[in-house]
Amino acid sequence: MTIQEAREIYLKSDCSHFIMCTNYYSSYIQYKRQEISKEQEIIWKKEKVRMLSLEIRKTGDYRIFNRLYDITEEFHNYEYLQLLFDTLKRIRKPITADQSVCVAETILGRKAAKNRSGLIYWAYDIGQKAIAIVLMDQVLEFLHHPDLSDEKLEKQIRRLRRLCKNIILELELNFSGKYLKHYYNF
Repeated sequence: MTIQEAREIYLKSDCSHFIMCTNYYSSYIQYKRQEISKEQEIIWKKEKVRMLSLEIRKTGDYRIFNRLYDITEEFHNYEYLQLLFDTLKRIRKPITADQSVCVAETILGRKAAKNRSGLIYWAYDIGQKAIAIVLMDQVLEFLHHPDLSDEKLEKQIRRLRRLCKNIILELELNFSGKYLKHYYNF
């Protein structure tokens, strides 16, 4: 495997060794033999982020937002927070209830709350409480589906709304109770 082939498989796997190993096992074995440095992988990650940023500008596909989060979450810096915040605005509307729930989960975090994953914790942890508040407001909008008839999705939305309430209280995001009642009952 050449360095160019290693780059291509790394980018094709969204910069994830797990995806590479799962989907392209023989290439993954060859990739590991190359002993690519962490520094080189960071350069390739930045390249992939630029590629996906351009792609979402063209398509507005919500899935690109989720992919960008997965690639950039390890950095936890202001530059990537701003990039993801901008990307969130570029999601083509309207999106379906299940798509909006998917985006909301990325913003709130897909791991257990104690792990402080998700874009809101990221913003708060780097001192961007105002962005965390705006992100929470966006999540609450994503979770507002008053005419939903899918019981499974309704249950998932209720769980995420409870998570919103817990995060708001934990991080003291200063939403008024009156404002929040629009989205769910306390």
